[in-house]
Amino acid sequence: MTEIPDELINLKEALKLLDGEVGLLKDLLTSFLKDKIFDLNHLIEMESNGNLDEAAKYIHYFKGAGRQLACTNLATTGQMLEDVLRGKKEGDLSVLNIKFSTSYTQTYNKIQDIVKIL
Repeated sequence: MTEIPDELINLKEALKLLDGEVGLLKDLLTSFLKDKIFDLNHLIEMESNGNLDEAAKYIHYFKGAGRQLACTNLATTGQMLEDVLRGKKEGDLSVLNIKFSTSYTQTYNKIQDIVKIL
């Protein structure tokens, strides 16, 4: 299995992606916190019902947000889980679900802290 980096969010890289616009970064981080909240139970329910394509789309949303905000860990764990859900790779969904959920929670908490100081 791919090694997961420790990086929760690389603010320097996130600002670079946004041409240094701190206000826009704060807006995007706030949007991450409020627009759509990851729900592990919802993911597991989709998987249990055989809705793997819908589960992959659900993870893709959060993975994409992670990439756009330079949240390396979230993007990496999301990609790993999405690849298994789409049948591109083999893996244990229960383990990957927990890894992704943990990464999401840690990233969410870190972003809360960052928004407070921006």
